[in-house]
Amino acid sequence: MDELLYWVWLSRVFSYGSEKPRKLIEYFRSPKNIFELKEDELEKLSFLKPSDRKALRRTSLERAEEIVKRCRELGIQILPYGFDGYPKRLTHIYAPPMVLYVKGDLSGLDEEVGITVVGTRKASEYGKRLTGNLCYELSRAGAVIISGCAEGIDTYSHWGALKAGGRTVAVLGCGLDINYPASNHDLKQAILKKGALVTECAPGEHPNRMIFPIRNRLLSALGLGVLVTEAPSKSGSLITVEHALEQGKDVFCVPPHDIYDLNFSGVVKYLRDGAVPVFSARDVLEEYFVQYPHKLNADMKFAQQVQRNKTSPAYQQKQGGHTVEPVRKKVYKAWDSSLGEDYRKMYDAMTEQPMLLDEIAAKAGLNAAQAAAIATELELYDYISSYSGKRYAKHPISE
Repeated sequence: MDELLYWVWLSRVFSYGSEKPRKLIEYFRSPKNIFELKEDELEKLSFLKPSDRKALRRTSLERAEEIVKRCRELGIQILPYGFDGYPKRLTHIYAPPMVLYVKGDLSGLDEEVGITVVGTRKASEYGKRLTGNLCYELSRAGAVIISGCAEGIDTYSHWGALKAGGRTVAVLGCGLDINYPASNHDLKQAILKKGALVTECAPGEHPNRMIFPIRNRLLSALGLGVLVTEAPSKSGSLITVEHALEQGKDVFCVPPHDIYDLNFSGVVKYLRDGAVPVFSARDVLEEYFVQYPHKLNADMKFAQQVQRNKTSPAYQQKQGGHTVEPVRKKVYKAWDSSLGEDYRKMYDAMTEQPMLLDEIAAKAGLNAAQAAAIATELELYDYISSYSGKRYAKHPISE
């Protein structure tokens, strides 16, 4: 019988985040050997509880066969623990997955400068913009951006990398056939062109509150360091930072732009404990220039990033006690013909004065989820700017 079936079988016996499957593999070398163990042999293993032995006996190969068949139908690659293509960075952590389900290209990730970017789902306009800009610059310098494909900070980190033409990897907390979150359907398709979607969840498995904290150990492990761009003190993204510290990874934090802003309160503890404060992409990249000179562009010029920040609505300058909106160029650039019809509808529905997203969506004939997703991309492609209160305004373009 296909050896792959036994690996999938073993991945189903214990709950995600259990170290016991790896202990069994270390003892018996292959999942097939484990499958064929007798009861008296299992009883000799002191780390197994009676419930564990019961799970080993009762978990059949039938479900594994269904999963393998489904993966073949969907074009999902199954990577067993320790096999070629399975990231070695995961083999060194507590409770590595026995199998990974992958779509896209995950090859060579161990040799890359992977930066895991995390933050709140309820990101501010400032947090979205700085995340997109930082990830654009990191990616342009040669880093691989790793995140969780959730709404908010994750979304802007992936799009920032894609806009730079770079590689990005999304680590999901559900099966690869589950459209979650629905607003990021287009983002996932874009990621597949330049990176990969990865999960330890089998096809058909929907997300739940328990899986995300466990999933986060994979997020931190795949990168060399974790960057937190915006997170309140109760944010689940900080679990990724805790995993990173346990795994000996570097931790980077964007300091609060306002010390009273609770949306940034989660980074304060880590900054006090020695996390690297990030004011530009160079603050992250300087940690890796020496070790990865062949992967990073050490001559990257970040002046463009600084200039963009100074002229963005998030960095409005005060003069004479009054806030002054930056002066925009009359024409930003030509329209990208590869963007779909809905993108142009959305753009045409806007004006150069900020409008509410709901108002724009109604005018363009789009639902709220579609409008939010398209607005994210249009902003990262510099066709529009976002403002507080979910308002957007378009930039003039050349036709």
